[in-house]
Amino acid sequence: MMLAYVLLFKWMLASVSCLLAGALVWALLALALRRWPALLPRRALWLAAQAVTAGAALLALLPHSPQHSLAPTVTLSAAESSAIRAGLPALAGDRNSAARSGDMMSGADAAEPDAGAGDHDLPPLTLLLPALWTLVYAAGLAWMLARRLRARRVWRGLLAASQRLSPQDLLAHGAFDNAQLADIARHRLAVMETDAAISPMLVGVRRPVLLLPRHLRGFSAEQQHMVIAHELHHWRARDPLCLGVAALLQTVFWFNPALRWMNDKMEWALELICDQRVLAGRPQQQRKQYAAALLLQWKAQTAAMPTGGVAFGGVDGATAAARIRQMQQAALPVLSGAVAWSVAALMVAVLACGAMLQPPLAFNTGQQAHGAPSPADPPPVATPTEAAWRYPLDKMRVTGLFGVRRAVLVTPHKGIDIAAPSGTPVHAVAGGVVVSAGVLIENAGRYGKTVILQHGAERTLYAHLTSINVKAGATVEAGQQIGTVGETGFATGPHLHFEVRQGEEFINPATKLANLDAYTTKRALRLRQQQQGY
Repeated sequence: MMLAYVLLFKWMLASVSCLLAGALVWALLALALRRWPALLPRRALWLAAQAVTAGAALLALLPHSPQHSLAPTVTLSAAESSAIRAGLPALAGDRNSAARSGDMMSGADAAEPDAGAGDHDLPPLTLLLPALWTLVYAAGLAWMLARRLRARRVWRGLLAASQRLSPQDLLAHGAFDNAQLADIARHRLAVMETDAAISPMLVGVRRPVLLLPRHLRGFSAEQQHMVIAHELHHWRARDPLCLGVAALLQTVFWFNPALRWMNDKMEWALELICDQRVLAGRPQQQRKQYAAALLLQWKAQTAAMPTGGVAFGGVDGATAAARIRQMQQAALPVLSGAVAWSVAALMVAVLACGAMLQPPLAFNTGQQAHGAPSPADPPPVATPTEAAWRYPLDKMRVTGLFGVRRAVLVTPHKGIDIAAPSGTPVHAVAGGVVVSAGVLIENAGRYGKTVILQHGAERTLYAHLTSINVKAGATVEAGQQIGTVGETGFATGPHLHFEVRQGEEFINPATKLANLDAYTTKRALRLRQQQQGY
Protein backbone atom coordinates (compact mmCIF):
# COMPACT_ATOMS: atom_id res chain seq x y z
CA MET A 1 0.00 0.00 0.00
CA MET A 2 2.83 2.37 0.88
CA LEU A 3 4.56 1.71 -2.42
CA ALA A 4 1.29 2.40 -4.24
CA TYR A 5 0.97 5.76 -2.49
CA VAL A 6 4.53 6.69 -3.40
CA LEU A 7 3.87 5.85 -7.05
CA LEU A 8 0.64 7.86 -7.07
CA PHE A 9 2.40 10.87 -5.59
CA LYS A 10 5.21 10.59 -8.09
CA TRP A 11 2.73 10.28 -10.96
CA MET A 12 1.01 13.47 -9.81
CA LEU A 13 4.36 15.26 -9.89
CA ALA A 14 5.09 13.71 -13.29
CA SER A 15 1.78 15.06 -14.60
CA VAL A 16 2.61 18.55 -13.39
CA SER A 17 6.04 18.27 -15.02
CA CYS A 18 4.43 17.18 -18.28
CA LEU A 19 2.08 20.17 -18.25
CA LEU A 20 4.85 22.65 -17.49
CA ALA A 21 7.16 21.19 -20.11
CA GLY A 22 4.37 21.17 -22.69
CA ALA A 23 3.53 24.80 -22.00
CA LEU A 24 7.19 25.79 -22.26
CA VAL A 25 7.77 23.84 -25.49
CA TRP A 26 4.55 25.26 -26.97
CA ALA A 27 5.60 28.82 -26.15
CA LEU A 28 9.11 28.35 -27.54
CA LEU A 29 7.95 26.72 -30.77
CA ALA A 30 5.16 29.24 -31.31
CA LEU A 31 7.74 32.04 -31.10
CA ALA A 32 10.18 30.11 -33.29
CA LEU A 33 7.53 29.58 -35.98
CA ARG A 34 6.93 33.31 -36.21
CA ARG A 35 10.63 33.87 -36.74
CA TRP A 36 11.34 30.82 -38.91
CA PRO A 37 8.25 29.54 -40.80
CA ALA A 38 10.46 26.90 -42.41
CA LEU A 39 10.19 24.94 -39.12
CA LEU A 40 6.57 24.05 -39.81
CA PRO A 41 7.03 21.19 -42.32
CA ARG A 42 9.69 19.42 -40.19
CA ARG A 43 8.47 16.09 -38.94
CA ALA A 44 11.50 15.53 -36.69
CA LEU A 45 10.84 18.79 -34.85
CA TRP A 46 7.30 17.87 -33.85
CA LEU A 47 8.28 14.34 -32.90
CA ALA A 48 11.09 15.71 -30.73
CA ALA A 49 8.74 18.24 -29.11
CA GLN A 50 6.32 15.49 -28.11
CA ALA A 51 9.16 13.31 -26.86
CA VAL A 52 10.52 16.13 -24.71
CA THR A 53 7.10 16.81 -23.21
CA ALA A 54 6.60 13.16 -22.33
CA GLY A 55 10.21 12.83 -21.21
CA ALA A 56 9.74 15.59 -18.65
CA ALA A 57 7.06 13.43 -17.02
CA LEU A 58 9.29 10.35 -17.03
CA LEU A 59 12.08 12.29 -15.31
CA ALA A 60 9.86 12.73 -12.27
CA LEU A 61 9.58 8.95 -11.97
CA LEU A 62 13.33 8.33 -11.98
CA PRO A 63 15.41 8.19 -8.78
CA HIS A 64 17.32 11.39 -8.09
CA SER A 65 19.15 13.11 -5.29
CA PRO A 66 17.43 15.75 -3.15
CA GLN A 67 20.66 17.74 -3.11
CA HIS A 68 19.80 19.06 -6.57
CA SER A 69 16.15 19.76 -5.91
CA LEU A 70 14.30 22.97 -5.19
CA ALA A 71 11.43 21.12 -3.55
CA PRO A 72 11.28 20.02 0.11
CA THR A 73 12.12 16.51 1.11
CA VAL A 74 9.08 14.62 2.41
CA THR A 75 9.20 12.13 5.23
CA LEU A 76 6.60 9.58 6.31
CA SER A 77 6.96 7.43 9.38
CA ALA A 78 5.60 3.98 9.96
CA ALA A 79 2.66 5.56 11.76
CA GLU A 80 1.79 7.59 8.73
CA SER A 81 2.30 4.57 6.50
CA SER A 82 -0.26 2.68 8.55
CA ALA A 83 -2.56 5.67 8.57
CA ILE A 84 -2.45 5.74 4.79
CA ARG A 85 -3.59 2.13 4.80
CA ALA A 86 -6.40 3.11 7.15
CA GLY A 87 -7.40 6.20 5.16
CA LEU A 88 -5.83 9.50 4.16
CA PRO A 89 -8.31 11.82 5.93
CA ALA A 90 -7.66 10.09 9.23
CA LEU A 91 -3.95 10.68 8.84
CA ALA A 92 -4.45 14.32 8.01
CA GLY A 93 -6.61 14.80 11.08
CA ASP A 94 -4.23 13.05 13.43
CA ARG A 95 -1.14 14.74 12.06
CA ASN A 96 -0.27 16.84 15.05
CA SER A 97 -0.26 13.94 17.48
CA ALA A 98 1.62 11.47 15.32
CA ALA A 99 5.10 10.50 16.44
CA ARG A 100 7.45 10.79 13.55
CA SER A 101 10.60 9.08 14.73
CA GLY A 102 10.50 5.67 13.01
CA ASP A 103 13.42 4.32 11.01
CA MET A 104 13.76 7.57 9.11
CA MET A 105 14.88 11.17 9.24
CA SER A 106 12.18 13.14 11.05
CA GLY A 107 11.17 16.10 8.93
CA ALA A 108 8.77 17.68 11.42
CA ASP A 109 10.85 20.40 12.98
CA ALA A 110 9.85 23.04 10.46
CA ALA A 111 10.11 25.79 13.04
CA GLU A 112 13.81 25.05 13.48
CA PRO A 113 15.49 25.56 10.11
CA ASP A 114 18.91 24.01 9.80
CA ALA A 115 21.33 24.37 6.93
CA GLY A 116 22.03 20.67 6.81
CA ALA A 117 18.52 19.31 7.01
CA GLY A 118 15.97 20.58 4.50
CA ASP A 119 13.16 18.44 5.93
CA HIS A 120 9.54 19.63 6.18
CA ASP A 121 6.14 18.53 7.35
CA LEU A 122 3.89 16.90 4.81
CA PRO A 123 0.74 19.04 4.50
CA PRO A 124 -2.59 17.20 4.69
CA LEU A 125 -3.52 18.49 1.24
CA THR A 126 -0.38 16.83 -0.14
CA LEU A 127 -1.71 13.53 1.13
CA LEU A 128 -5.11 13.99 -0.50
CA LEU A 129 -4.06 15.37 -3.87
CA PRO A 130 -2.49 12.13 -5.21
CA ALA A 131 -5.70 10.22 -4.57
CA LEU A 132 -7.87 12.94 -6.10
CA TRP A 133 -5.65 13.29 -9.15
CA THR A 134 -5.58 9.52 -9.59
CA LEU A 135 -9.38 9.46 -9.79
CA VAL A 136 -9.46 12.32 -12.30
CA TYR A 137 -6.66 10.82 -14.37
CA ALA A 138 -8.25 7.37 -14.39
CA ALA A 139 -11.54 8.84 -15.59
CA GLY A 140 -9.83 10.77 -18.37
CA LEU A 141 -7.75 7.79 -19.39
CA ALA A 142 -10.82 5.56 -19.51
CA TRP A 143 -12.56 8.10 -21.73
CA MET A 144 -9.58 8.28 -24.10
CA LEU A 145 -9.27 4.49 -24.26
CA ALA A 146 -12.98 4.23 -25.00
CA ARG A 147 -12.54 6.67 -27.90
CA ARG A 148 -9.60 4.69 -29.25
CA LEU A 149 -11.51 1.44 -28.98
CA ARG A 150 -14.53 2.91 -30.77
CA ALA A 151 -12.31 4.15 -33.58
CA ARG A 152 -10.62 0.76 -33.76
CA ARG A 153 -13.99 -0.97 -34.06
CA VAL A 154 -14.98 1.44 -36.84
CA TRP A 155 -11.83 0.68 -38.81
CA ARG A 156 -12.06 -3.05 -38.23
CA GLY A 157 -15.66 -2.98 -39.45
CA LEU A 158 -14.67 -0.90 -42.46
CA LEU A 159 -11.85 -3.27 -43.37
CA ALA A 160 -14.11 -6.29 -42.88
CA ALA A 161 -16.58 -4.83 -45.38
CA SER A 162 -13.83 -3.96 -47.88
CA GLN A 163 -12.50 -6.04 -50.73
CA ARG A 164 -8.84 -6.95 -50.92
CA LEU A 165 -7.36 -6.25 -54.36
CA SER A 166 -5.28 -9.04 -55.87
CA PRO A 167 -2.24 -8.33 -58.08
CA GLN A 168 -4.52 -8.80 -61.09
CA ASP A 169 -7.06 -6.37 -59.64
CA LEU A 170 -4.33 -3.79 -59.01
CA LEU A 171 -3.09 -4.14 -62.56
CA ALA A 172 -6.60 -3.61 -63.92
CA HIS A 173 -7.39 -0.78 -61.53
CA GLY A 174 -5.59 1.88 -63.50
CA ALA A 175 -4.50 3.94 -60.48
CA PHE A 176 -1.07 2.32 -60.16
CA ASP A 177 1.94 2.71 -62.42
CA ASN A 178 4.49 -0.08 -62.90
CA ALA A 179 6.90 1.23 -60.28
CA GLN A 180 4.13 1.42 -57.66
CA LEU A 181 2.93 -2.10 -58.48
CA ALA A 182 6.46 -3.44 -58.10
CA ASP A 183 6.93 -1.65 -54.78
CA ILE A 184 3.63 -2.99 -53.44
CA ALA A 185 4.43 -6.54 -54.53
CA ARG A 186 7.99 -6.42 -53.14
CA HIS A 187 6.91 -5.26 -49.70
CA ARG A 188 3.61 -7.16 -49.67
CA LEU A 189 1.51 -4.09 -48.92
CA ALA A 190 -2.14 -5.06 -48.63
CA VAL A 191 -4.45 -2.87 -50.75
CA MET A 192 -8.19 -2.87 -50.10
CA GLU A 193 -11.13 -1.04 -51.65
CA THR A 194 -14.31 0.17 -49.94
CA ASP A 195 -17.60 1.66 -51.02
CA ALA A 196 -17.46 4.12 -48.12
CA ALA A 197 -16.90 7.77 -49.05
CA ILE A 198 -13.57 8.10 -47.26
CA SER A 199 -10.19 9.44 -48.24
CA PRO A 200 -7.40 7.17 -49.47
CA MET A 201 -5.50 6.25 -46.34
CA LEU A 202 -3.17 3.89 -44.52
CA VAL A 203 -4.88 2.02 -41.70
CA GLY A 204 -2.83 0.44 -38.95
CA VAL A 205 0.54 1.09 -37.36
CA ARG A 206 2.80 -1.98 -37.47
CA ARG A 207 1.59 -3.40 -40.82
CA PRO A 208 -0.57 -0.70 -42.38
CA VAL A 209 -3.16 -1.47 -45.06
CA LEU A 210 -3.74 0.90 -47.99
CA LEU A 211 -7.49 1.53 -48.07
CA LEU A 212 -8.88 3.14 -51.22
CA PRO A 213 -12.41 4.48 -51.82
CA ARG A 214 -14.16 3.10 -54.86
CA HIS A 215 -14.96 6.61 -56.07
CA LEU A 216 -11.23 7.11 -56.73
CA ARG A 217 -11.76 5.25 -59.99
CA GLY A 218 -13.66 8.32 -61.23
CA PHE A 219 -10.49 10.45 -61.10
CA SER A 220 -8.24 10.75 -64.12
CA ALA A 221 -5.38 8.23 -64.39
CA GLU A 222 -2.86 11.01 -63.75
CA GLN A 223 -4.69 12.14 -60.61
CA GLN A 224 -4.98 8.56 -59.35
CA HIS A 225 -1.25 7.97 -59.82
CA MET A 226 -0.40 11.06 -57.80
CA VAL A 227 -2.88 10.23 -55.04
CA ILE A 228 -1.44 6.72 -54.73
CA ALA A 229 2.09 8.17 -54.76
CA HIS A 230 1.11 10.41 -51.84
CA GLU A 231 -0.02 7.44 -49.75
CA LEU A 232 3.01 5.36 -50.69
CA HIS A 233 5.29 8.18 -49.53
CA HIS A 234 3.51 8.08 -46.16
CA TRP A 235 4.07 4.33 -46.08
CA ARG A 236 7.79 4.45 -46.96
CA ALA A 237 8.42 7.21 -44.40
CA ARG A 238 6.67 5.13 -41.69
CA ASP A 239 4.30 7.99 -40.98
CA PRO A 240 1.64 5.63 -39.54
CA LEU A 241 4.17 4.65 -36.86
CA CYS A 242 4.83 8.30 -36.02
CA LEU A 243 1.10 8.96 -35.71
CA GLY A 244 0.68 5.81 -33.63
CA VAL A 245 3.32 6.98 -31.16
CA ALA A 246 1.71 10.41 -31.02
CA ALA A 247 -1.71 8.82 -30.40
CA LEU A 248 -0.22 6.78 -27.56
CA LEU A 249 1.28 9.88 -25.94
CA GLN A 250 -2.01 11.76 -26.29
CA THR A 251 -3.81 8.87 -24.64
CA VAL A 252 -1.42 8.55 -21.70
CA PHE A 253 -1.06 12.32 -21.26
CA TRP A 254 -4.62 13.17 -22.23
CA PHE A 255 -4.60 16.14 -19.86
CA ASN A 256 -1.90 18.00 -21.79
CA PRO A 257 -3.31 20.19 -24.61
CA ALA A 258 0.19 21.03 -25.82
CA LEU A 259 0.61 17.46 -27.10
CA ARG A 260 -2.53 17.78 -29.22
CA TRP A 261 -1.22 21.03 -30.68
CA MET A 262 2.12 19.39 -31.51
CA ASN A 263 0.37 16.42 -33.08
CA ASP A 264 -1.74 18.71 -35.28
CA LYS A 265 1.43 20.43 -36.45
CA MET A 266 3.08 17.07 -37.12
CA GLU A 267 0.13 15.84 -39.20
CA TRP A 268 0.27 19.05 -41.20
CA ALA A 269 4.02 18.58 -41.72
CA LEU A 270 3.50 15.01 -42.91
CA GLU A 271 0.98 16.12 -45.54
CA LEU A 272 3.17 18.96 -46.79
CA ILE A 273 6.21 16.69 -47.07
CA CYS A 274 4.29 14.08 -49.08
CA ASP A 275 2.72 16.72 -51.31
CA GLN A 276 6.13 18.14 -52.17
CA ARG A 277 7.61 14.69 -52.81
CA VAL A 278 4.76 13.88 -55.20
CA LEU A 279 5.05 17.20 -57.03
CA ALA A 280 8.84 17.41 -57.15
CA GLY A 281 9.92 18.03 -60.76
CA ARG A 282 6.36 17.98 -62.13
CA PRO A 283 5.12 20.70 -64.50
CA GLN A 284 2.50 23.26 -63.53
CA GLN A 285 -0.26 21.37 -65.35
CA GLN A 286 0.22 18.30 -63.15
CA ARG A 287 0.32 20.45 -60.04
CA LYS A 288 -3.10 21.80 -61.00
CA GLN A 289 -4.37 18.27 -61.54
CA TYR A 290 -3.12 17.26 -58.11
CA ALA A 291 -4.80 20.26 -56.46
CA ALA A 292 -8.03 19.44 -58.32
CA ALA A 293 -7.84 15.86 -57.02
CA LEU A 294 -7.55 17.19 -53.47
CA LEU A 295 -10.66 19.34 -53.94
CA LEU A 296 -12.60 16.45 -55.51
CA GLN A 297 -11.68 14.21 -52.62
CA TRP A 298 -12.70 16.81 -50.06
CA LYS A 299 -16.10 17.21 -51.72
CA ALA A 300 -16.60 13.44 -51.93
CA GLN A 301 -15.72 12.88 -48.29
CA THR A 302 -19.07 12.98 -46.53
CA ALA A 303 -18.25 11.09 -43.35
CA ALA A 304 -15.89 12.25 -40.65
CA MET A 305 -12.62 10.36 -40.69
CA PRO A 306 -11.89 8.56 -37.37
CA THR A 307 -8.46 8.94 -35.90
CA GLY A 308 -5.72 6.48 -36.69
CA GLY A 309 -5.18 6.81 -40.44
CA VAL A 310 -2.98 8.83 -42.74
CA ALA A 311 -5.23 10.04 -45.54
CA PHE A 312 -4.87 12.02 -48.73
CA GLY A 313 -7.17 15.00 -48.41
CA GLY A 314 -8.59 13.89 -45.06
CA VAL A 315 -8.88 17.54 -44.00
CA ASP A 316 -11.41 20.32 -43.82
CA GLY A 317 -11.87 22.97 -46.47
CA ALA A 318 -9.56 25.51 -44.83
CA THR A 319 -6.74 23.00 -44.55
CA ALA A 320 -7.25 21.85 -48.14
CA ALA A 321 -7.00 25.46 -49.29
CA ALA A 322 -3.81 25.94 -47.29
CA ARG A 323 -2.31 22.81 -48.85
CA ILE A 324 -3.21 24.01 -52.34
CA ARG A 325 -1.48 27.33 -51.65
CA GLN A 326 1.59 25.42 -50.48
CA MET A 327 1.55 23.33 -53.68
CA GLN A 328 2.15 26.48 -55.71
CA GLN A 329 5.65 26.67 -54.26
CA ALA A 330 8.38 24.79 -56.06
CA ALA A 331 9.75 23.27 -52.82
CA LEU A 332 9.55 23.48 -49.06
CA PRO A 333 11.39 26.43 -47.49
CA VAL A 334 15.00 25.70 -46.60
CA LEU A 335 15.94 25.53 -42.94
CA SER A 336 19.47 26.56 -42.05
CA GLY A 337 21.65 24.34 -39.90
CA ALA A 338 22.06 27.09 -37.31
CA VAL A 339 18.31 27.31 -36.78
CA ALA A 340 17.97 23.54 -36.54
CA TRP A 341 20.71 23.32 -33.91
CA SER A 342 19.25 26.27 -32.00
CA VAL A 343 15.86 24.59 -31.76
CA ALA A 344 17.50 21.31 -30.74
CA ALA A 345 19.36 23.15 -27.98
CA LEU A 346 16.06 24.60 -26.76
CA MET A 347 14.59 21.09 -26.52
CA VAL A 348 17.59 19.87 -24.54
CA ALA A 349 17.33 22.91 -22.26
CA VAL A 350 13.68 22.11 -21.49
CA LEU A 351 14.64 18.57 -20.49
CA ALA A 352 17.54 19.85 -18.40
CA CYS A 353 15.24 22.26 -16.56
CA GLY A 354 12.83 19.42 -15.91
CA ALA A 355 15.62 17.29 -14.47
CA MET A 356 16.77 20.09 -12.17
CA LEU A 357 13.29 20.82 -10.84
CA GLN A 358 12.26 17.26 -9.99
CA PRO A 359 11.61 16.89 -6.24
CA PRO A 360 12.92 13.76 -4.55
CA LEU A 361 10.31 11.47 -3.11
CA ALA A 362 10.84 8.26 -1.24
CA PHE A 363 8.96 7.11 1.83
CA ASN A 364 10.35 5.36 4.86
CA THR A 365 7.91 3.17 6.75
CA GLY A 366 10.33 2.54 9.56
CA GLN A 367 8.61 -0.72 10.47
CA GLN A 368 10.77 -3.27 12.24
CA ALA A 369 10.37 -7.01 12.29
CA HIS A 370 11.51 -7.93 15.74
CA GLY A 371 13.04 -6.87 19.03
CA ALA A 372 11.09 -3.65 19.54
CA PRO A 373 12.35 -1.65 22.53
CA SER A 374 9.83 -0.35 25.04
CA PRO A 375 11.54 1.71 27.75
CA ALA A 376 9.13 2.78 30.45
CA ASP A 377 11.58 4.86 32.47
CA PRO A 378 14.19 7.40 31.46
CA PRO A 379 17.36 5.51 30.50
CA PRO A 380 20.70 6.26 32.08
CA VAL A 381 22.44 8.97 30.09
CA ALA A 382 26.11 8.71 29.30
CA THR A 383 28.39 11.41 30.60
CA PRO A 384 31.98 12.23 29.67
CA THR A 385 33.20 10.55 32.91
CA GLU A 386 31.64 7.26 31.80
CA ALA A 387 33.91 7.05 28.73
CA ALA A 388 31.06 7.76 26.34
CA TRP A 389 31.47 6.91 22.68
CA ARG A 390 32.25 9.67 20.22
CA TYR A 391 29.42 10.88 17.97
CA PRO A 392 28.94 9.15 14.59
CA LEU A 393 28.71 12.57 12.85
CA ASP A 394 30.79 15.65 13.44
CA LYS A 395 27.63 17.77 13.43
CA MET A 396 24.69 16.21 15.26
CA ARG A 397 21.01 17.05 14.73
CA VAL A 398 18.87 14.27 16.17
CA THR A 399 15.38 14.25 14.69
CA GLY A 400 14.11 10.90 15.98
CA LEU A 401 14.68 9.42 19.44
CA PHE A 402 14.86 5.86 20.71
CA GLY A 403 11.68 4.14 21.90
CA VAL A 404 9.22 6.81 20.76
CA ARG A 405 6.01 5.10 19.73
CA ARG A 406 4.18 6.17 16.62
CA ALA A 407 0.45 6.72 16.18
CA VAL A 408 -1.46 3.61 14.97
CA LEU A 409 1.70 1.45 14.79
CA VAL A 410 2.82 0.18 18.19
CA THR A 411 6.44 -0.56 17.27
CA PRO A 412 8.81 1.92 18.94
CA HIS A 413 11.87 3.31 17.27
CA LYS A 414 14.91 1.05 17.68
CA GLY A 415 17.56 3.75 17.31
CA ILE A 416 18.01 7.43 16.63
CA ASP A 417 17.86 9.43 13.40
CA ILE A 418 20.45 12.13 12.66
CA ALA A 419 19.73 14.57 9.84
CA ALA A 420 22.68 15.51 7.63
CA PRO A 421 23.40 16.37 3.99
CA SER A 422 24.11 13.49 1.65
CA GLY A 423 27.82 12.67 1.55
CA THR A 424 28.51 13.70 5.18
CA PRO A 425 31.26 11.43 6.62
CA VAL A 426 30.07 8.78 9.09
CA HIS A 427 32.57 7.71 11.80
CA ALA A 428 32.88 4.65 14.00
CA VAL A 429 31.76 5.59 17.51
CA ALA A 430 34.35 3.26 19.03
CA GLY A 431 37.01 0.80 17.98
CA GLY A 432 35.79 -2.57 16.78
CA VAL A 433 35.45 -5.10 13.97
CA VAL A 434 33.26 -4.75 10.87
CA VAL A 435 30.57 -7.46 11.07
CA SER A 436 28.89 -6.57 7.77
CA ALA A 437 29.11 -3.86 5.14
CA GLY A 438 26.62 -3.57 2.28
CA VAL A 439 22.90 -3.74 1.62
CA LEU A 440 21.26 -5.29 4.69
CA ILE A 441 18.47 -7.77 3.91
CA GLU A 442 17.11 -7.47 7.46
CA ASN A 443 13.76 -5.67 7.77
CA ALA A 444 12.92 -6.24 4.10
CA GLY A 445 15.90 -4.19 2.98
CA ARG A 446 14.62 -0.95 4.53
CA TYR A 447 18.02 -0.18 6.06
CA GLY A 448 19.63 0.16 2.60
CA LYS A 449 23.43 0.27 2.63
CA THR A 450 24.47 -0.49 6.19
CA VAL A 451 27.61 -1.02 8.28
CA ILE A 452 27.51 -3.05 11.52
CA LEU A 453 30.43 -2.87 13.95
CA GLN A 454 31.17 -5.18 16.91
CA HIS A 455 32.49 -3.47 20.07
CA GLY A 456 32.96 -6.27 22.59
CA ALA A 457 29.48 -7.35 23.67
CA GLU A 458 27.77 -4.51 21.82
CA ARG A 459 27.12 -3.78 18.18
CA THR A 460 26.40 -0.50 16.40
CA LEU A 461 24.43 -0.17 13.18
CA TYR A 462 24.76 2.69 10.66
CA ALA A 463 21.96 2.63 8.04
CA HIS A 464 20.88 4.42 4.82
CA LEU A 465 24.49 5.11 3.77
CA THR A 466 25.21 6.33 0.27
CA SER A 467 28.75 4.88 0.26
CA ILE A 468 30.74 2.45 2.41
CA ASN A 469 34.47 2.76 3.16
CA VAL A 470 35.09 -0.54 5.00
CA LYS A 471 34.76 -4.25 4.36
CA ALA A 472 33.51 -7.09 6.53
CA GLY A 473 36.24 -8.44 8.82
CA ALA A 474 38.25 -5.23 8.92
CA THR A 475 39.30 -3.62 12.19
CA VAL A 476 38.40 0.03 12.71
CA GLU A 477 39.39 2.64 15.24
CA ALA A 478 37.18 5.16 17.00
CA GLY A 479 36.58 8.12 14.69
CA GLN A 480 37.56 6.25 11.51
CA GLN A 481 35.32 7.05 8.55
CA ILE A 482 33.22 4.02 7.63
CA GLY A 483 30.88 5.57 5.05
CA THR A 484 28.82 8.62 4.09
CA VAL A 485 25.28 9.74 4.87
CA GLY A 486 22.69 8.90 2.22
CA GLU A 487 19.08 7.85 1.72
CA THR A 488 19.32 4.26 0.52
CA GLY A 489 16.59 1.84 1.49
CA PHE A 490 13.31 3.36 2.66
CA ALA A 491 14.27 6.94 3.45
CA THR A 492 12.91 10.29 2.32
CA GLY A 493 16.02 12.34 2.66
CA PRO A 494 19.68 12.00 3.59
CA HIS A 495 20.11 10.99 7.23
CA LEU A 496 21.83 8.41 9.43
CA HIS A 497 19.84 5.81 11.35
CA PHE A 498 22.02 4.69 14.28
CA GLU A 499 21.35 1.71 16.57
CA VAL A 500 23.08 0.04 19.50
CA ARG A 501 22.46 -3.68 20.11
CA GLN A 502 23.53 -6.22 22.69
CA GLY A 503 22.55 -9.69 21.61
CA GLU A 504 18.87 -9.51 20.66
CA GLU A 505 18.31 -6.43 22.81
CA PHE A 506 18.17 -2.87 21.49
CA ILE A 507 20.02 -0.33 23.65
CA ASN A 508 19.17 3.35 23.89
CA PRO A 509 22.05 5.19 22.17
CA ALA A 510 21.68 7.94 24.80
CA THR A 511 23.34 5.56 27.28
CA LYS A 512 26.47 5.57 25.14
CA LEU A 513 26.47 9.03 23.50
CA ALA A 514 27.00 11.86 25.99
CA ASN A 515 24.56 14.79 26.26
CA LEU A 516 22.47 13.63 23.28
CA ASP A 517 19.44 15.75 24.22
CA ALA A 518 21.45 18.92 23.63
CA TYR A 519 21.60 18.03 19.92
CA THR A 520 17.97 16.90 19.59
CA THR A 521 15.25 18.95 17.93
CA LYS A 522 12.49 20.42 20.07
CA ARG A 523 9.85 18.39 18.28
CA ALA A 524 11.62 15.11 18.92
CA LEU A 525 12.00 16.02 22.61
CA ARG A 526 8.34 17.05 22.80
CA LEU A 527 7.17 13.75 21.32
CA ARG A 528 9.21 11.80 23.84
CA GLN A 529 7.83 13.95 26.65
CA GLN A 530 4.26 13.30 25.49
CA GLN A 531 4.74 9.55 25.33
CA GLN A 532 7.26 8.75 28.05
CA GLY A 533 7.04 11.68 30.44
CA TYR A 534 10.68 12.79 30.37
